[in-house]
Amino acid sequence: MPTNMGKLRSLQAELIAMKQNILDKCIARQMKCYAGAKLLRMHPKSFSRLKREYLERGISALMPRKPGPKPDSPPPNRTSVHIEHLVCEMAKLNRTATVIELADYFSNLGMSLNPTTVYRILKRHGIRYSVLYEYKPKNKAKLYCLETPGLELQMDACYPFGRGRKLACFDAIDDCSRLVIAKLYDRENAANAIDFVRYLITKAPFRIQRIRVDNRYGRELKAFCATLGIEVVTIHAYRPQENGKIERFHKTLKENFFFRYCGFDDSMETMQYGLNRWVAYYNEQRKHYGYGMAGLTPREKLAGSLFDSICLIQTEKVTLTLQAYNY
Repeated sequence: MPTNMGKLRSLQAELIAMKQNILDKCIARQMKCYAGAKLLRMHPKSFSRLKREYLERGISALMPRKPGPKPDSPPPNRTSVHIEHLVCEMAKLNRTATVIELADYFSNLGMSLNPTTVYRILKRHGIRYSVLYEYKPKNKAKLYCLETPGLELQMDACYPFGRGRKLACFDAIDDCSRLVIAKLYDRENAANAIDFVRYLITKAPFRIQRIRVDNRYGRELKAFCATLGIEVVTIHAYRPQENGKIERFHKTLKENFFFRYCGFDDSMETMQYGLNRWVAYYNEQRKHYGYGMAGLTPREKLAGSLFDSICLIQTEKVTLTLQAYNY
């Protein structure tokens, strides 16, 4: 093995010496560049480029280099230093903002940034997602997304300001389109859950077939939904991951609406008005990059799913002429 390496190095040295000799003759005008390119089996433009680099850098321009990007030449598609600085500063000012929200903020300013680009910038500069933020789940959850709107809605309630404030937010999210419907109540009980289901039926732009809830509303909710033809599925005890989409939405709702735009002593009417506006933004403008969403808003995903279902309707083919029909 050492013998082969020695032979390879000697051949490289001879090749470099031959190139240097030909280039020196071309520079001294003892040989034409076209003839030198023909001897080295190079294109004339490539030979001229090699000659120019040899004049600038010397014999180091003839040394073999590894392929791929070089340290002194960044990739052409890399984000500019100015935009990276803006992304880092915005992430420092809004520590609870996700990469999706940061990308949407810059898109409103006329800068097209993908959330993945924002993630890589923050990780490269050590703002987020470093070793300290690394998290490895023990059991990786299996992601899924239903294809029919209204086939299943995940429903739950949360206390945004804790039990100290009599304020419960009932909300439901469609498993297919991530469309959200929410309403505020003074407490969480079976009667308010039934009233929220009535509210769901009036606001949902599709037929609700199944609702997934935790087992806290008893038989009253199941009996009421049975009269409407809606199936109620209860999750297992102490297994909130079975209702994962609505549980994750609670975090987004608290951080981006209640903790940002609401006060502890605000009236329920004021917060309900703000909640309706924020839910409208969530459904119509906020892009989602979760499983099955591909950067669409809930309204866009819902419109696409309903359009596909219409296209799949089987219609009877008409082959007879108008005169063949009997009226």
